[in-house]
Amino acid sequence: MVAPESSSDEEEDCIETCVERYKAEPTIALEDCPQQWWSKHEGAHSKMAGLARKYLATPATSVPRERFFSLSGHVVQKKRAALSSDNVNRLVCLSNWLSAKK
Repeated sequence: MVAPESSSDEEEDCIETCVERYKAEPTIALEDCPQQWWSKHEGAHSKMAGLARKYLATPATSVPRERFFSLSGHVVQKKRAALSSDNVNRLVCLSNWLSAKK
């Protein structure tokens, strides 16, 4: 019987091999479509292709981002124009946390 550690080690080696094989591929041009690349190379990178589909399918914009810009517009006003970007981010983050607690 094979020890569980051996199976785990084999899986880790497989993952490392998959990542190394992917990293050895030439990079695509910025104007090329990553989804098309993954469709074309899915056979060679079957383990990673599922992850690529999952993360490439994420929409470029979402409601939370729109809410962020709306809220940051309320935070940055004429009387607060001297706030640094770090402080604006902190204020928006705190506001989101406080509204999430309600």
